[in-house]
Amino acid sequence: MSVDPNIDFTSHDPSDGEEPSTDPRIREAQVLEERMRRALATKEDPLSDGESTSERLRRLERERLAGAEGSAEGSANGADAPSGD
Repeated sequence: MSVDPNIDFTSHDPSDGEEPSTDPRIREAQVLEERMRRALATKEDPLSDGESTSERLRRLERERLAGAEGSAEGSANGADAPSGD
């Protein structure tokens, strides 16, 4: 049986669903890894014409920040409040 000597069996697997680390340095790396994985092109979500991975990463970050601002404004305006019907 062939074994790859470069395999790190204790490495982080982002698909295992574990909680982020309590160590701030490791948590920062986990967040960065998650952002980078979202920016990578896949068969289901290819890059747009002329778009690089770094451009996509910046665009996704802008969209994430815009979405966070929009949801904060919506809850401040009572958009999430029950209608009372």
